[in-house]
Order: sequence, then C-alpha cells, then structure tokens
Amino acid sequence: MDVAPPRLAEGQFRVDQAYAAAHFGKSLFWQTGELLLAFFLTEVAGLPPMAMGAVVATSLLASAASDLLVGRFWRNSLASVAGAAHLQWQGAWVAAIALIGLFSTGHLPPHAKLPFALALALMFRVGYSVYDVPQNVLLSLATRSSAARSRIASVRVAVSSLAGVCLALAIVPLLQEQPHQERALRFMLLTVLLAILAIASAACLRHVLTHARVTPGPCESERADAPLHILPVPLLLAMFFVLLVGAPLFAKLEPYFVGHVLRSSLWGGALLLGGALGTLAAQPLMQFLLARQPRLPVIFACSLTLMLVALAWWQLAPAVWAAIACAMAMGLAGGVLGMTLWAAFADAVAGRSPLRAGAAFGLLTATSKSALACGAWWLGHWLSGFDYRGEDSAQLATMMAVGPALAAAGCLLLAGGAWWVPRKMEGMRA
Repeated sequence: MDVAPPRLAEGQFRVDQAYAAAHFGKSLFWQTGELLLAFFLTEVAGLPPMAMGAVVATSLLASAASDLLVGRFWRNSLASVAGAAHLQWQGAWVAAIALIGLFSTGHLPPHAKLPFALALALMFRVGYSVYDVPQNVLLSLATRSSAARSRIASVRVAVSSLAGVCLALAIVPLLQEQPHQERALRFMLLTVLLAILAIASAACLRHVLTHARVTPGPCESERADAPLHILPVPLLLAMFFVLLVGAPLFAKLEPYFVGHVLRSSLWGGALLLGGALGTLAAQPLMQFLLARQPRLPVIFACSLTLMLVALAWWQLAPAVWAAIACAMAMGLAGGVLGMTLWAAFADAVAGRSPLRAGAAFGLLTATSKSALACGAWWLGHWLSGFDYRGEDSAQLATMMAVGPALAAAGCLLLAGGAWWVPRKMEGMRA
C-alpha cells in the first residue's frame, strides 16, 4: 500500500526549529550589513562618508535588481520547498565568502580600498539575494494557514532580535579605540565566525526540508479557516519602502553614537542591547496581536507608537537611561510593525500559484533594498556635512530620531488612507 508523504503538521516543530536557525544565521549577515558595515567602512577601512554611502547604496540597488532576477529565473526552484531550501544554502556560501572579503578591506593600501570594497559589497549583496529570497518564499510555501504564517513571522522576529543581541555583544569591544591593524583583524575574524554559523544553519534547513517532503499549498482542512482581511500588495510594498528608507538609520547610527557621544563601552553596550532586547520582547506581543487582530489596525498602532518614541528619543537622548528605554521601545514597536507587514505580505502571496511566489517575494525584497539604498545615500550625505567625530557629535541624536519619525509618519498616513478610502467609497455608493 502506498504511503502518502508526511504532512507538514507532523514535523512542524522540527521544521520551525530549522527555519528559526537558518533565519538566525541570515539575520547575522543582514544585521552586520545594517548595523556594522557603514561604521566599518568609515572608521576602520577609512573611506570618506560619501564614499561609504555610495558603496552601500550601489550594492543595495544591485541587490534589489538581483532579487527580481532570482525570483524570475529560479521560479521553478522557488515553487517547491526542497528547491527553495537548496537554493538558499548555495546563496549562503557566496554571501559568506564575499562578506569575509569585504571586511578584509581594512588591511588594503589606501588606493585599493574603495574599488575593492565596492566589488565585494556587490558580490555580497547579490549572493545575499540568492540566500534571502528562497528563505522568504518559504514563509508562504511551508505554511498552510494565516495562523501558521503569523507564528513563523513571530519566530522570525524572535531569532532576528536574538541575532541582534549576539551581534551587539560581539561588537561592543570593537567600538573602542585600538591599534588600526588589530581592530581590522578583529572585524574580519568576527565575519569568519558569522559565515560559519550562517552556512551551517542554511545546511540544516536544507536537510530538514528536503527529507520532510513538504508540499506547498493549504490543506483541505484549513481552507475553511477564516482568513484575515488581505491587504493589497501595492499598499504593502509602499509601506515597506517608506519604513525602510528612514527607520534603519537609527541602528546604522548607533555605533557612531556609542563611539563619539557616549564614549563608554558599558553604556554603549547597554544601548545596543536595548533595541535588540526590545525587538525580542515583541515576539510574545506579536503572537497575541497577529492571532487576534486584523493586520491594518496593528500597523496603524505600531506606526503611531514608533513615531512618538522617535520624537521622545530626540528630546531624551542626552539622558542615558532614557535613551536606553527609548531604544527598547523603538525596537518593540519596530519589531511588531515589521513582522506584521511580513505576515500580511505572506497572506497576500499564499493564495497565488507557487510559481509566482518567488517573483512576488523578489519584488518585495527589491523594493526593500531600494529603500535601504536611498537611506544609505541619505546617511552618507548627512555624515559628510558636519564633524560627527568632534564638536558636532551631538547632532547624531537628532539624526537618529528624524529617520524613524518620518518613516513611521509615512506608514501612518498609508495605513490611515487604506482604512479611510474604502469606507469613503462605500459611503458614496450608498
């Protein structure tokens, strides 16, 4: 008698564990690019701020383009769980090799640093696309209900914030003044460790999903599961773009604020940990909100909270304890907002053909990275305009508040418009 392939629910805990581990490894790479790369390029590799902004922005735009190509040209692989798991493992290798090379830039002669950094940043971002898009596609392919996607989205928040905590603990000693060659070597050794963790966790996910023989799509018993209201894909893409232009500037500027304003490894470590711990604390809150509330009210409330907390940071940052509290609150609000958007997008994609899932998530990550590229250019332009290492260092706190405040205000307007316009149209028809 033929035996049917095991259903996803039978090995769900093992699959969730493997996905969490793989996302942890990928998050280490992503947060290294978001939290550490700009600081490394200016303070260790010695590039001018505008050159740093050009390297980061150009590589992100290349990554946005490669996201679209990955979603298009590997759509057959991305239509199956096993194919997506294998592709993300291959991407992990390419991204790991490039990241190690990129963080060796500090050992090069001055004339070689900019072209080498640009070339390796491009290689890293393109490899990361092959690593990133398949893992994101699995959010829809390897889940069978809105509740399952909410659970995996909350798992992503938890492990991503845990990766942030680990990275913050690892980089605090690197932000102190040290001999140049020793500091550059420590940065490179850190990336070697991150590469090992990322490749190992990607291999684990590939092994688990290949042997689980999971088939995508909702099972019959879950089709009657009352779905949450599906938000339009263009609206979600607009929210992602607006949020990611400004909100990540806070994390990108944290190492500068620690190194040039606080000048204390103890308080600097507490600040870096504050945001990551706030995001980690968002996980149980997400489980509650995403399981019980439609997506749009959660997006609206978190956007409003993020905007208010960013404005509070602007006023309270000189007081260290208040700054840490604001960083934790910003991590909490931003974590819930970001993963609510991810869960909402997975809901919108889950009803489509599996062959279109890769292209949809490729478009999402391309939009996100285009927004991050704009933010990187903005950061480089800002930093080149004043003496952030000296007498103007106090302006760093203002810059850290402006980005998240404007991004949250934009999401707030989009969420309000998405709620008000349909009701206005219904009133006109009535």
